[in-house]
Amino acid sequence: MTNESTLSAPVLEQFLIQARLTKAVASLRLQKANSRLLGDLRVHSFRAGTTLWLSGLHARDLVPSEGTPVTLTVLLGDEVLSLESTLMAPVQDDDGHTLLHLSWPQEPAQLHRRRDMRVAGPDQSPLKVRVRLGDRQLDALLVNLTETGVGLAFEEPLLVDLHAAVEIDAELPDGAILHCPGEVRHLNFLEGQDYPTRLGIVLHPLPGTDLEPIHRFIQARRTDRSHI
Repeated sequence: MTNESTLSAPVLEQFLIQARLTKAVASLRLQKANSRLLGDLRVHSFRAGTTLWLSGLHARDLVPSEGTPVTLTVLLGDEVLSLESTLMAPVQDDDGHTLLHLSWPQEPAQLHRRRDMRVAGPDQSPLKVRVRLGDRQLDALLVNLTETGVGLAFEEPLLVDLHAAVEIDAELPDGAILHCPGEVRHLNFLEGQDYPTRLGIVLHPLPGTDLEPIHRFIQARRTDRSHI
């Protein structure tokens, strides 16, 4: 269970102001489209009590239909805002870019602590990943994920030294490839599990590593969990 609180109207307005000023990352989950997600969005502007606008829609993204119920998630520091809304007809900004147009939420917005929101947890579908451990290439499931580390589950028993170097390759749901080295920090065995060997890995991205794919994946999973 996550710790959460509801926001009063003035607090919600202040949160959105900060999100706009800091260009905080936002995402939109479409509730009537197989949980389709639009990510990499930003709070463009809002009119308290009436409407709000989101920028960042990619050219490849289809503009969702007017009237579609959505869940908006905004990540600001250690806090995650989620609110339920409905899409209105899109508008154009001064530069001709499409802005997503949302009605003001009728239900109170929820605020969660980011660290309390599990990602790729047991109740969510794990990802298949390829792990290089020394001279071995192993298949594993990614069963937990944060910005700094991953939890991996292996079908075969393993004896791995703590602080051993690993490399992880995974194809994320949006088709992006995650490749990142890491270091083993935890080793555990769970009897009776299909994947009994569990490794806790701290990620050590190389300079210039594109971490945007992993951020988008985490954002998507937190969106799914933000209203649980």
